[in-house]
Amino acid sequence: MSVQSTSRRLLHSTSPSWNVLLGTILAIVFVASFAARFYAIEPFRIVGNSMEPELPSGELVWVCKLPTCTDKLIRGDIVLVSFPDHSEALRTVFGLPGDTVHLSPAGKIRVEQDLYSWEEESEILAPRSFYVPRKNDSIVFKNLNDISFDYTSEWAHRKFGFRNFYTEAKLYRGTDTLPISRVGSTHIFGRPVSIREINGFHWQEYILLGLQIDREDPGAKPVHFERKLYRTQDSSEVQYFKAPQDAYYVICQKGVRCEDSRSFGYISKSQIKGKLLRF
Repeated sequence: MSVQSTSRRLLHSTSPSWNVLLGTILAIVFVASFAARFYAIEPFRIVGNSMEPELPSGELVWVCKLPTCTDKLIRGDIVLVSFPDHSEALRTVFGLPGDTVHLSPAGKIRVEQDLYSWEEESEILAPRSFYVPRKNDSIVFKNLNDISFDYTSEWAHRKFGFRNFYTEAKLYRGTDTLPISRVGSTHIFGRPVSIREINGFHWQEYILLGLQIDREDPGAKPVHFERKLYRTQDSSEVQYFKAPQDAYYVICQKGVRCEDSRSFGYISKSQIKGKLLRF
């Protein structure tokens, strides 16, 4: 290479326009790396044993936060979920929009032919089945069983605000109404039940109260509770709820001491912040 051509190359490499181009390329690379780190792909440290044995406590995993990673979830995907208290954790997707989920007291959850068994599960007191809503489904409250009522009313509270609705429970033996004061002799968690708290229980507590009343006062038909949801503003009954988004049912791999959809019900699509990357 001649001295003249070498000089031209050096002048070109140090010219202002070349420096601007190089700086632009480096800036683009930096921004892309920053976006990949803080938006597209994020490290997540596993805390606790709720997802053991697949994800041991302390393990560092990577979560994809791009919409393309969460748009087409399948059963068994592990996703990063934002809980109602705004904390985040990894959970397994089990119920997809449109699924019917079956729970059994043996600690089993099933959708179609897919079955998962928890060890030491204690929250499921009786067999229950429920539908996981799709976006824009109209959910009619009078058609819901007790667990579906819990999940749907909780969803409505989170969507529109807890102060905008309230629940009232009534006690029945067959089709006959019993005074709600009848629960005054019952106990829950080792303490007497207050009439003031009766409207705030979940389906499991109502089962336990009904069993106690039947044991103390046997009848030809078992007692049961029925609940309705009302608007705080005018005390009108809420007849139906339109699903604002696709819903999902997510679970821990541990059966006890783990917060998942068994306790807080459906999660909305917007609560899924990412999907675990498997390498």
